[in-house]
Amino acid sequence: MNPEPVASFDIDGRAIGPGAPVFVIAEIGVNHEGSFESCAEMIVAAAKAGADAIKLQTIDPAENYVRGTESHRLFSAAQLSREDTARAFAVAREHGVLPFTTAGDGPTLEWVDRLEPVAYKISSGLLTNLPVIRLAARTGRALVISTGMATVTDIDEAVATAREAGAQAMTVLQCTSLYPAPEESLNLNAIGWLEQRYRVPAGYSDHAPGDEAAVLSVAAGARVIEKHFTFDPDRPGYDHALSLDAAGFARMVSRVRAAERMMGRPGKHLSAAERDKAGQMHRILVARRAIAPGEKITPENLALKRPLPGTEGLAPKFYDQVLGRRAARALAVDDPVSGDALEGGL
Repeated sequence: MNPEPVASFDIDGRAIGPGAPVFVIAEIGVNHEGSFESCAEMIVAAAKAGADAIKLQTIDPAENYVRGTESHRLFSAAQLSREDTARAFAVAREHGVLPFTTAGDGPTLEWVDRLEPVAYKISSGLLTNLPVIRLAARTGRALVISTGMATVTDIDEAVATAREAGAQAMTVLQCTSLYPAPEESLNLNAIGWLEQRYRVPAGYSDHAPGDEAAVLSVAAGARVIEKHFTFDPDRPGYDHALSLDAAGFARMVSRVRAAERMMGRPGKHLSAAERDKAGQMHRILVARRAIAPGEKITPENLALKRPLPGTEGLAPKFYDQVLGRRAARALAVDDPVSGDALEGGL
C-alpha cells in the first residue's frame, strides 16, 4: 500500500512542502532583549538577508515560569509590550517577511491572534503542553512544531492533539535542545523520518554554531529551516551565542539556495547542455577500416568510437544486430555506420 502523500500547505501564498523552496525562518526570539528598536532593526536586517519569516517569543513569564527560575528572570527582562509586538509584526509585513511567534499560554494566544500571525510556533519546551497545542490548533493557523527533548510518544501525542483540534497545516522540525548543540547530537537523518511518520513537511530548527548543519539539512530533506538571528553572536546571554548575525544569515540563505539547486528533484533529468554533451561523448558504430559496398560487417571492420561533433550513427546497443549485415555503400575509415548504410536498412 502506498503511504499517504505529504500534506503540503501554504502560508500567505508561500508553499511549504515537496517541490517548494525551503522556507527560512529567522528566529529573533528574545535576542532583542526587550527593545522594540533593536527588534525592528533585526527584522529589517533579516528581511534583507533573505529570510522568509521572522519569529518572536511572546511569553508571559508569570503564566509560564515559576518565580526564581532562570527562564522567569530572562523573559521578564526581555518582554515586548502588546503594542510593541503589534508594531514588530507591522515592520515585518512592511519589509516582506511573514511574522509569527511562540505564545505559551491561553491569554497570550488570545491577544496575539488578533495580530493575525501567519503561524504559531510550538517550541520544544511546549511540545508536551497539549492544552496550549489544542488552543493554537483551534485558531486555524499553521503550526511549526519543534521536537527537541521529545520522545516519539511525545511527538505522536502533540501531532494527534493538533489534528484532533482541527490543525490542517503543520510542519514538524528536528531539533536538539542544547545551546549550542554539538554536531554529534544533531541527527539530521531524523528529518526524513519525521516526514514519513507524520506525512507533513519536516524541517530543522538549528541550535548548532555556524551554518553547516542548516545547509546540510537541505540534503536531509528539510522543507523548513529555522535559525536564530542576532546582531552580535559574541554578546553574552539569551540566544546570541548560537545565532548568526546579518552577514552570516545572508551567507546561510545563499548556501541553502545553492544546496536546493544542487539537490534538484527526484528522478534522472538531463539538461539541454548535458544532452548536447552526450551527443559528443557517447560512442557510435563506425567503420574500423574501409568497407566496400556489399561487404559483410564483422568485428574486424566495425568499431565503437567517440565521433566528431555533430556526427550521428547507430548506438552501441545495435552492435550485435549490425554484425553479419552487408554494407549498402562504401564506407571510409571512421565513417559512421547508420541504418541506411546497411542493405535493407535498420
